[in-house]
Amino acid sequence: MPLMPRRRTSHSEPIASSSANEALAYPLTSMQQSNHPQRRGPIEGPNGRRLVRRVTWRSSTYKLMASLWVLGVFYIVWFIRDIFYLPFTHTQPITVTTSVSQDFLERYIGHQECGISSLALYEPPQIDDLGVSSYLYCETRDSLLNAMSNGGRHGFDEAYTSNGCFYRWYTNSEVCGILQKFGALVFVGDESLADVYAGFNILLRGDLATGAMRKSEMTKEQIKKCRCGAQFTSASCLPLRVTSSDQAEKQNARDTSDACSASIPHALVTATSSPASKSAHERFRQLISRASNQGKPVPVIQSLSLSTSYSLAIAGNSMDEWLALAQSSKREMPFLWLGPTAPGHQKSAGNDIHVSSQQYTLDTSEAARTRGVEALGMYNATLQADSWDGIHYGEKVALIQAMMVINWLSML
Repeated sequence: MPLMPRRRTSHSEPIASSSANEALAYPLTSMQQSNHPQRRGPIEGPNGRRLVRRVTWRSSTYKLMASLWVLGVFYIVWFIRDIFYLPFTHTQPITVTTSVSQDFLERYIGHQECGISSLALYEPPQIDDLGVSSYLYCETRDSLLNAMSNGGRHGFDEAYTSNGCFYRWYTNSEVCGILQKFGALVFVGDESLADVYAGFNILLRGDLATGAMRKSEMTKEQIKKCRCGAQFTSASCLPLRVTSSDQAEKQNARDTSDACSASIPHALVTATSSPASKSAHERFRQLISRASNQGKPVPVIQSLSLSTSYSLAIAGNSMDEWLALAQSSKREMPFLWLGPTAPGHQKSAGNDIHVSSQQYTLDTSEAARTRGVEALGMYNATLQADSWDGIHYGEKVALIQAMMVINWLSML
């Protein structure tokens, strides 16, 4: 009689002997059996081996295609929404306005008398409901110098606008704070730079009426005559302008507004050619020796144009001359070269003077960069500005030029 095959014990039946437990894939201890209800084990194959579900390329491909199909449905729904819904929705437009009401010169002495407003000089960046967008201001010195050099005016004698990013217009107290970073400040150049230095003193002292003048050495008649624009246009007033912070110290007792002007040594060193006079060199060395802190840099602003008739050779020699003097002092002295102003409405019998001025601007800027000197062009800033004699410019242009220099100082 043939033997009948023995039936295997099912997991649904009670386990009767210990021998049956040996065939289980995951045997349970006696404590687990007594405390928990019996559960089904994994799927078993022959001889009690458990079957493991393996991942194959077919199953993976199926899951991938299913996921892509679901994403495709969502994309189609979103696309239909964009076509048929968004064009008919109403969105609140972002209102962008320009801060046209703020006059940065409103609290300056002589504001009404001189009739000068920063709104006629400087166009601020646009603002929105959240305030001024900070990214509109220049973030590096290179972008700042490039923007200020290549700006323009939207009409004759209109406010000057930088190109690409905005420079800032600082109050006189902020200017004073910027100067605290330096041991001294030197302006080296001819009559064009003298106007920039005069504008610098006006901004620093907060006085549009007589900020460029040595009032302590002037008579009442001279003070009455040399006010506002006459500080730049009257030949009798030019010799009475401030040329150093020492002269501001003399009138500190009378006018507390000059305290900031005298706290940082600064001076104009006149140089109309190269080599400069020995007295100019000595004045340069004396100012450097007065620097309050050996650890603070002493910036030098240099320019040479009208007095040399746009001579590139003289300009290059002048750069080398003053760079050598600065290096001999063993101080940190960053240089800024200021390019020439536009010729204005003057006429020349020879070559086109505007072409000569533009070429001189480009050549001297390149010469400065090859010497490691940064350059700031003034041609565009004065191209459509009002010139009182066809060569020189008045107080408004001087304020713009001085503020550009202060912006460069702020980023050192």
